Amino acid sequence: MDERKILLQQKIKVNKQKNQRTKLMDLLPQDISIIIEKSDLITSPELERILNKVLEKWNYELHKGDFAINYSGFRKEFSWEHEVIHYVQGIDIEKKLVYLFLGIDDSPIFLLDGKWALRNFNILWDYINNDDLWIISQDFNYGVLVSRYGGYLEHDPNPKEIIYAITKWDN
Repeated sequence: MDERKILLQQKIKVNKQKNQRTKLMDLLPQDISIIIEKSDLITSPELERILNKVLEKWNYELHKGDFAINYSGFRKEFSWEHEVIHYVQGIDIEKKLVYLFLGIDDSPIFLLDGKWALRNFNILWDYINNDDLWIISQDFNYGVLVSRYGGYLEHDPNPKEIIYAITKWDN
């Protein structure tokens, strides 16, 4: 592909990411959408650099077969949404700006207060249909990655065959 086509594709991608913020502002409750609207927006290619740093932290094993075993001390699995909400909202982090990434199509990264993101996790997560939601410090020293997988936990099976996994670190 020639350089001009690559630049055009990059511009289209960034435009879709910016449009996603507008869609979220229309979808979310007003008190939440105001914060999203005022937050700094990070789009491609910086977005990919940030996400790659997270994957690099986990030796590119995140979402892979043995991740749950190899990093069991950093991972919790739940069958039910209310368990995830309870766990995430019980996390305490410093009042600093964090990266908020919503695992929906064309999502940019929002730079906003981490305490706010945790406090409003249930609303944000509900509005993206309990899809992936990542909260990551700018220095990558802590993070909370909520992910959704197909499957079930033997001790507490969800009839929808969904597992919610939380990868959390603070070092």
